[in-house]
Amino acid sequence: MAHAEIHRDDIGDIGDLEALGGRTVGILGFGNQGAAQAANLRDSGVPVIVGNRDDEHGAAATEEGFAPRPIAEAAAAADVVLLLVPDEVQPELVRDEVAPGLRAGDTLVVASGYNWHFGLLEVPEGVDVVMVAPRMIGAAVRDRYVSRVGFPCLVSVERDATGNAWATTMAIARGIGGTLGGAVESSAREEAALDLFSEQAVWPTVLGMLRTAHAVLTEAGFSEEAVLSELYLSGEPAEVFDHIARDGLFGQLGLHSRTSQYGQLRGLASADVTSLHERFSNVLHDDILSGAFAREWSRPEAGERLEELRREAETSTLAQAEAAVRERLPHA
Repeated sequence: MAHAEIHRDDIGDIGDLEALGGRTVGILGFGNQGAAQAANLRDSGVPVIVGNRDDEHGAAATEEGFAPRPIAEAAAAADVVLLLVPDEVQPELVRDEVAPGLRAGDTLVVASGYNWHFGLLEVPEGVDVVMVAPRMIGAAVRDRYVSRVGFPCLVSVERDATGNAWATTMAIARGIGGTLGGAVESSAREEAALDLFSEQAVWPTVLGMLRTAHAVLTEAGFSEEAVLSELYLSGEPAEVFDHIARDGLFGQLGLHSRTSQYGQLRGLASADVTSLHERFSNVLHDDILSGAFAREWSRPEAGERLEELRREAETSTLAQAEAAVRERLPHA
């Protein structure tokens, strides 16, 4: 069983913010993660500049007391650049607006390993490339920093051109609050693969399971209102997952009735997951690690395919049933 090194404030093995001394940190993109990380770094005493388009996110940056600049200008002015724009726009943005302003000795920080691992970023030689990837949505990155609760993040050095890339990585992790919850040593390959695996194996299985359960139960004559409330509209599954995060996958079973515990564990013990294991393995190796998905998603027509898939989902039997039930149940 593989284990990773974890760096946390409470055990003293943390990044030193002095590693950023005299270096300007640039946040490129003031969306959910950009806004949170910019605010956290500023509160940690790190000088921050923001690069963003002249749009609603740029306006939000101004409201928060930053003076947003054009992305190319911010990238050129910064010594440490945090790339916090969506994955699909990063390759073109880095090629056209970020890379021209990077100099030897600078650092590019990615919050997702996807584009770097699959070779989609053109970063000049002599520039360090590191990853600091919070495992938390942007709003919670900010809230948990303020409350000092913390959040986990994955960290790695992907290219150490200066010999100081690790110190920079840990300083950024500490500055955004990542060492409060634990900075886990990882890699762009691991982060990208795990993220894609959750999206392409775990969650499609969960969605398909709910869709199939809905079909079986309504075919048996149970009402849409009762079925969908039981499956997810009540919010109970969200409560269960919250306790899984806090108490553990099996530790939270004690919160259920003994009837429920027996039913869940009996079903788990008798479940045949052979085909599921094979499917998950195929997704990981054939679609993700092979680069097949990355190549497909990089095609110009991929966006149109996404819209087609979204339309199919939004007009499905389950989606229509859900919409009808939501109109009748105010809590849903």
